[in-house]
Amino acid sequence: MTLRSTRPICVGAIVLAIAGVFGTWRSAGAVSLDGFEGPHNGWLVIIFALIALAGIGSASRGGWLGIVTVLGCAAVMLFTAIENVVQDDHVVGGSSGWGVWLTIAASAVLAAAAVYAAVERVRGSTRAGPRTSP
Repeated sequence: MTLRSTRPICVGAIVLAIAGVFGTWRSAGAVSLDGFEGPHNGWLVIIFALIALAGIGSASRGGWLGIVTVLGCAAVMLFTAIENVVQDDHVVGGSSGWGVWLTIAASAVLAAAAVYAAVERVRGSTRAGPRTSP
C-alpha cells in the first residue's frame, strides 16, 4: 500500500462515519435514536469528518499538517462515539445501535490510515538512498 492509496480509504471511512451518525445509536424497545437525537453528539462527528476531509489530500502526499489534522479529527470522532456508548450503558434498558458501532469502526480506520501515513512519512524521510541532486 502506498501513501496515495490512503486517500480512498480515508474518504470511504469518512462517508461511513457520517452514515453511522444517521443510523441508530441507541434503541430501547420501539424507540430508537440516531446520532442527533437525545444526548448524542453526532453533529461533532460530522463537523470533524468534514475537517478531516480537508486534510486528506495533504496526508496522502505525506504532509505533516494533513496527517495531524486527519489523526486529530479521527480521535475526536472516535472519542465522541465511544463516549456515547459508555454513557448509554449507564442507562437502564436498551442497547447501542448499529450506527454508533459503524461510526466507531470507521473512525478507527481513519485513525489507522493517518498513523500509516505518518509511519510512511518517517520511514521515507529516514531511509538512505542514492543522491538525486548535487
